Amino acid sequence: MDDFIVNTSNTYYLESIYRDIDSLCDRYSKILNKRVIGKSVEGRDIVVLQLHGEKDEILRCAQNDKNGGFLDNNAQYNKKPNVLLVGGIHAREDFSVMLCMKMIEYYCRYYNESRDFDGYDVRGIVDKIDIYFVPVVNPDGLNIIHNGIEASKNYDKLTDMKIWGEDHTYWKANANGVDLNKNFDDGNWEIRTCVTGTDVPCSDRFKGFRPDSEPETAALISLCNNIDFSLMATYHCSGNCTFWADSGTHTMFNGLDERIMDELSEKYIYRKTKISTDPKIYGCGFENWFRARMKRPAFCIELSPYQEGGKQHPDSMFDELVWQHAKTTGLFFAQKAIEVHDEIYGDAERYAAMTR
Repeated sequence: MDDFIVNTSNTYYLESIYRDIDSLCDRYSKILNKRVIGKSVEGRDIVVLQLHGEKDEILRCAQNDKNGGFLDNNAQYNKKPNVLLVGGIHAREDFSVMLCMKMIEYYCRYYNESRDFDGYDVRGIVDKIDIYFVPVVNPDGLNIIHNGIEASKNYDKLTDMKIWGEDHTYWKANANGVDLNKNFDDGNWEIRTCVTGTDVPCSDRFKGFRPDSEPETAALISLCNNIDFSLMATYHCSGNCTFWADSGTHTMFNGLDERIMDELSEKYIYRKTKISTDPKIYGCGFENWFRARMKRPAFCIELSPYQEGGKQHPDSMFDELVWQHAKTTGLFFAQKAIEVHDEIYGDAERYAAMTR
């Protein structure tokens, strides 16, 4: 079987993504499950894919699909760690979507073939942990950058919103004009700063009229509240760097987050940033919410070189700028999540203190 399903040689349209998700689940049905965790503003599916070990298929069948085809990893007979990998929060950053989709296919394929992927034992890792992918958090926004605001069901509202950039390809927000990565209630929403002109719905930086207001935000929150993730990573563009800690939560991890970050920066090109110190600036991002509410480490990788104006490089440069550097980061985070899980559950007293 030499044919690959996911094609990232150029722009990866939403229709192709949805079709490829179903094709991947059909091809790798013993190790890959799909669940719709919510609907976007315009009613599009927000999908999570669960990559799990082949032996777990027996457990899934035994549960009689009570979780929509998902394994209950909190059950006593299947206590495995879980890691969450997220793409497509910002519409114009579709490199993140392409990376998630391509990682899913490669990890499934290498698992089936019992092959190492750039030094990672894929089968050995996946048999120990379930990897959850949300490739496209913001499908409406992705539709806008590819097809224009005319393609949106919210067209009449969007025409009145300012685009911070030359055209629709600069769009970051969802179809309500809310920047999802400023909408999470991590305890800082009230003080989160809106740059002048972004305190109303627009193409980016508007935090919403209230925290957790958007259906896409709610979908991620619900997923995290229902699955016990040991670690989370979200992919963005651009800057070839990693945001890994904020002053509001850093001390609770007792150096665990920095150990992971230091190893990441040694293995990959994504430089270690300074600890974010001003909640008026860093607050309400998904990774900040995850640390504050889930009390687990979370990382935000900026996948590609910095571009003036914030727009990512052409989609045709994905393999060159992103894939060759980031293709095993999902396996890296899975390995770290296994270690985090063992550290948390191996030390009940420390875990209790962390979650108080």
